[in-house]
Amino acid sequence: MNINQLTDDIVSLIGEENVLLPGDGLNRQLENTTHYAAPQVPALVRPGNSEELAGILALCRRANQPVYTFSKGLNWGLGSRLPVQPGCLLIELSRMNRILEINAEFHYAILEPGVSQGQLSEEIRNRGLPVMLNVTGSSPNASVLANMLERGSGFFAHRIDDLKGMEVMLADGSTYRSGFWDERGEREVFHYPMGMGPEWKGLFSQSNLGIVTKAVVNLHPKLEVQKMLWCKVPESNLPALMEGLGELYRRKYLVAVTHIGNDKRMKIEHRGADLQSTWTSFGMVQGSPAFIEFLEKEIPEHIGGRCHSLGFFSEEEAEAAGIGAVFGCNSGIPTDYFLKAMYRSEDLNPDEFDLQIDHGPLGMLCCLPVLPLEASAISACLDILNGIHRDFGIQPATTLNPMNDLCLESVINIYFRRDNPEEVAKAHKANLEMSRRFYQAGFRFYRLDVRLMNEFIFPSNPHWNLAQRLKKVLDPAGLLSPGRYSIPDSQ
Repeated sequence: MNINQLTDDIVSLIGEENVLLPGDGLNRQLENTTHYAAPQVPALVRPGNSEELAGILALCRRANQPVYTFSKGLNWGLGSRLPVQPGCLLIELSRMNRILEINAEFHYAILEPGVSQGQLSEEIRNRGLPVMLNVTGSSPNASVLANMLERGSGFFAHRIDDLKGMEVMLADGSTYRSGFWDERGEREVFHYPMGMGPEWKGLFSQSNLGIVTKAVVNLHPKLEVQKMLWCKVPESNLPALMEGLGELYRRKYLVAVTHIGNDKRMKIEHRGADLQSTWTSFGMVQGSPAFIEFLEKEIPEHIGGRCHSLGFFSEEEAEAAGIGAVFGCNSGIPTDYFLKAMYRSEDLNPDEFDLQIDHGPLGMLCCLPVLPLEASAISACLDILNGIHRDFGIQPATTLNPMNDLCLESVINIYFRRDNPEEVAKAHKANLEMSRRFYQAGFRFYRLDVRLMNEFIFPSNPHWNLAQRLKKVLDPAGLLSPGRYSIPDSQ
């Protein structure tokens, strides 16, 4: 079957309006804020349900046509909609966007991959439920499930920890559900997500072994009092602050993720007399009034001397201080605040068009190392960031996010003007060099962009060899997302 016959058959299955063939429309979908040149793509298709998805896979198996699946394509800074390897038919799951269930008692939702965090958060608020979604700092339009399967970080916890169950479609079109899902009866079953036997969470996140078509997503109970811990620290004190935060996690005074951004990230104009970069930290604490009162006294005892300001903001106080959107993220309400900050950091107007950032004037690249929560690692990280600033004249916009008392995830972005070829080339070179410096310093990454997968996934690593063996069992024809978190087919 040739590609024309294949696309004709897919049009017959899902409708012409849900198929984009090569041309201006598809080219626009392939634009990306990373400013990577798009590989050859025969078409983009949008199934509306699992039956249509299975039908598309059946047609592609007959045509020996590889596919690359994504939820909504907002994988910003990491390639957006681009596949790792050329020649893949793109399957976008954004039309599969049903919220199938919300259970406030056991605090979870069952949803499809096209459900956005704004959609789910609004539904929770409209129903007046005492639960919160663990949102990211990306966009209200971003898929809940896609970021979770990519192991992104949220404001309450590592988002993969919120995955309580999944329905997976394999390349042959067969569908399976994890844990006790298929044994669901009158009793609740998602209180124990693992079920019995092998646990799937690691198998189908950051993988190309199957397509997750539904998921059970944990929601977080909303307690009586919520406050946002907010402090500022000069860069020289950042390693000491991080170790202080580690102690707070060990004592369980902090349980949500803490986000700590440099002045490039937070768009802070003032610096001290020594011209040090200022880092701003924020995170949520919640509980009974007595517990919050205890934390307001105890936390400053541990980290107050390492900051030059520290406070606890209620929602009203955050609004008055102009950071109501940041408080919102810490209470389950997604926002465009941080996308707008990206534009403000480059003195650009963050208007509505620009927030469709794949089509805007500003480019963004990501480097995402995971670090141990210790002072020496933080100091080494700062040395690398400052070295990139020194060697390339680019200050990376950085957020360091302690997850618990042992580790932190980082979000490090390089911004650049996409209409300046020299600036584009320098930004790409700087991001690659920064990634190499982190790797050479002993740090590893928790996510990779579609180009860096070929740089840091090594065929000699037994981990990737086992993943390749699993791939040959579950997808022997290599139909699903070739090269995605796997050894390239050519190797």
